Amino acid sequence: MNFVGSRGQSLSLRYAGPTLRSFRGAFILLSGIALMGCFAPMTTREAQDIAQERLAKYCNSRCGGLTLGHTQKIKSRWLVDFEAPRQKFTVIVEDDGNSRVTTWDK
Repeated sequence: MNFVGSRGQSLSLRYAGPTLRSFRGAFILLSGIALMGCFAPMTTREAQDIAQERLAKYCNSRCGGLTLGHTQKIKSRWLVDFEAPRQKFTVIVEDDGNSRVTTWDK
């Protein structure tokens, strides 16, 4: 839009709202913060939660009462031990969240 000033000069007025650059900077900052949670190493509690869910799916309520045993990290894997009345279980949890159950009779 062009307006004529008092001296006959043409003035150009623009909307002084937020710019694309500030939106881009905010997006990059928020994306970086959100992705930090994805790349953080797995904690003991997270490994135990994944193992317990996996074992519940594996047993399907047939194993009896499960007791959490020992948890240890070896290289990029967590070994989470559980005990039931007739069996022992070890759930191997990878850092990417994949898990596998192994079973031993008592």
